[in-house]
Amino acid sequence: MNSNYSILREQEYLEISRLELNGEILDIGGSRKSGYHELLKGKHRITTANINPHYECDIVFDVQKKFPIRDEQYDTVISLNVLEHIFKFENVFLEVHRVLKKDGLFVFAVPFMFQIHGSPDDFFRYTKSALINILSEKKFRDIEVKELGYGFFSLIAQIICGVIPTFLLKKIVNRSCCSIDKLLLRISNKYKELSMRIPLGYIVNAKK
Repeated sequence: MNSNYSILREQEYLEISRLELNGEILDIGGSRKSGYHELLKGKHRITTANINPHYECDIVFDVQKKFPIRDEQYDTVISLNVLEHIFKFENVFLEVHRVLKKDGLFVFAVPFMFQIHGSPDDFFRYTKSALINILSEKKFRDIEVKELGYGFFSLIAQIICGVIPTFLLKKIVNRSCCSIDKLLLRISNKYKELSMRIPLGYIVNAKK
């Protein structure tokens, strides 16, 4: 568990590990050392893009501007925990749609009930309805938005995770809170409804 660990990231990685992606992949906001690349199944080649060259990426550019990439170059575009940091976010959706091949897939994750964090700024939180409407407006289809998180107790664990001093204590708190949530989800439909309203974040799949 490193300093970037969170319940949200753990769930994102779990969802990523279930994907089988083939062909050319563009990772927006990633680096060659991104821990989730090795989780992806399928036969593919990943090109990483970042605004900061110090992240050891393949391409350096600002996603708020036109991507230096030709039309319909990639089979898949992925982006984890990036869109909340992009002020001109609509350009990302437009450009991703442009660089994807026909029937190409856009896979991305965004936080929702999550503390303000830098890199270097943090601008937005998107609801499920907002994501569906933005993607539909930008001509994406077959949109799937999945809530991440377990409920109120995992939300509390997420909030205090950054101030827990040791690996062991952090692990105990996180596992305990998630276990309480999972128990309540099994026995209470009302708790299920609550958990849907307070997701830690979302993971989204959409086709061009």
